[in-house]
Amino acid sequence: MVSLLIAIVSGFALSGAFAPIGLWFLLPFSIALLLYAITKTRRPFLVAFVFAALFNFLTLNWSGIYVGIYPVLFLIILQSVFYLPLGFISFKQNRYSRIWLVLPILLTADQLRSNFPFGGFGWNRLAFSQADSPYAQSAALFGDTALAFLGISLGIAIYLLCARAQLFSVAILCLVTTVMILLPHSSLKQGSAYVLAIQGNVPKLGLDFNSRAQEVFEYHLKETAIALQQIKDKPDFILWPENSVDVDPFNNFSVGEKISQLAEQASTSIVVGAVLDTSSGPKNASIMWNSQGDVVSTYIKRSLTPFGEYIPFRKLAESISPLAKNVKDFVNGEEIIQHKTSQSIIAPIICYEVIDDEVVRSSSVNSNVIVVQTNNATFADSGQSRQQLNITRIRAIENNRWIVSVSTTGVSAIIDNFGAIQQITKQNTASFLSGDVVLIAERSLASKLGGWSDAVLLIVAWLLYLGKRRKHAK
Repeated sequence: MVSLLIAIVSGFALSGAFAPIGLWFLLPFSIALLLYAITKTRRPFLVAFVFAALFNFLTLNWSGIYVGIYPVLFLIILQSVFYLPLGFISFKQNRYSRIWLVLPILLTADQLRSNFPFGGFGWNRLAFSQADSPYAQSAALFGDTALAFLGISLGIAIYLLCARAQLFSVAILCLVTTVMILLPHSSLKQGSAYVLAIQGNVPKLGLDFNSRAQEVFEYHLKETAIALQQIKDKPDFILWPENSVDVDPFNNFSVGEKISQLAEQASTSIVVGAVLDTSSGPKNASIMWNSQGDVVSTYIKRSLTPFGEYIPFRKLAESISPLAKNVKDFVNGEEIIQHKTSQSIIAPIICYEVIDDEVVRSSSVNSNVIVVQTNNATFADSGQSRQQLNITRIRAIENNRWIVSVSTTGVSAIIDNFGAIQQITKQNTASFLSGDVVLIAERSLASKLGGWSDAVLLIVAWLLYLGKRRKHAK
């Protein structure tokens, strides 16, 4: 019973490492508690599952605001199953060698649940809680997995320190973490671009935020006019969020013409988010008009949101939740497209794509700035938007790019390549951001290594455990 209570505290603590609480040090603290709970129980798999279920529920409960409890329970159980191997920690003979198994198990769990099933759902990967950690810059070297590696390792160190065991190992872990904090992180700059990002807000929050055609569009049109009157410099481009154009601008002449006129009057490019109605199905798009009012590039979202933009096992899903019938199956894009102005080479990322390592990496390779267009109207009163912001901050570090993240309802932000927030809006209000973003074409080491950095860190984690087990077996 004591171990179960400690597991519950550990799950609570780990959820607190994520937004909206966002205390990064709760990750290592929760790992230390979890290790104590698992090594002191005869029901390690139950302890592991309770820990995981509570953590996942507290960080992902916003996903059930409008779809009901059953889909959320399905998601929580599915996510928590990946943590069951933590129970094997209790089976090893030596208490202080078996705890090292937590590192490869948790790293493997994060990788698996980010890719399986349905393309994965890695929204609350451990790394995404570490945007404010002192070692956050290590993501530029070895990717976001490095943050999870260091956070879990510190948890092991705390556990060993409290047990007064393997103090040499504790010293090594602290030394490695210190080195990762002190490693330099610099980049070659190509100049800067003045950007205007519009958070136009929506008539009402919820799934039917755009129930009245063109109303969201008019909100963003109005806020853009206000912003252009207040800013002093001409922006290199204007950025609108996902779904800011709530009708197909290619099929609706009036809407398309208004965007063209806006671009001409502002004498600059404008990038908007819209859903296109095509013969093959709806497509989530990022579209750029140039200063002459012509459409010059269109990016179609490549990584679709399961249960949001398409329904896996549709018949089963509809039998579980009637709301699944309201979700149309979108058509994904396949091309990597950048929007280009005279200064900026813009990598568009649409909402959910920000958690997809490969999509962000491949889009940013030939760019010098990233934009994240998102619509948080459905979950605007939850922690979802702040969680997404922290993921975006880590992506900025990992890919060595400034990111302009703009939402219909907020939060929107300008983030530098160190993951620091330069400007930010409030939620659920019309607002805008304007300022210089530094243009950087140089790729980080993490970007060059790609998925290999994840593989290397996983191998190192398993080798650490095997080395400890072998040492204590002698």
